[in-house]
Amino acid sequence: SSSESSCRGPHIYTVSNPIFPELGGTSYSIIGLYLTVVLTIGRFVRLSFSGQLSRVIYEQLHDVDDLVDYCEVVYIARYSVQYELEEELYRKLIKIFRTPDLLIQLTRRRDQAPPAHQRILSRGR
Repeated sequence: SSSESSCRGPHIYTVSNPIFPELGGTSYSIIGLYLTVVLTIGRFVRLSFSGQLSRVIYEQLHDVDDLVDYCEVVYIARYSVQYELEEELYRKLIKIFRTPDLLIQLTRRRDQAPPAHQRILSRGR
């Protein structure tokens, strides 16, 4: 049928003798119940953890004060109607977030931070 053709992923078919008497018009077997429960729990677990790997770099940053300050500078540029400066700063901010090495360098702990971190921000010109 058309609903079966739209399903993705592997299909599992079980053949087993019915153990339980008919419940609600259908009969259930131990294997069928087991697979239903295990696959349902597995799907919920997978959905709850999906996307975590891609977010971990942003959630585990040590010192984000410089990034917050930079975002505030972008906001100030917009507030003071300096749109060209705002666009330039925004593009640099996006470059920082798209470059993991640069992001890690800028968010190191203060005792590990390189002294010339401003040089990193000016490299993108």
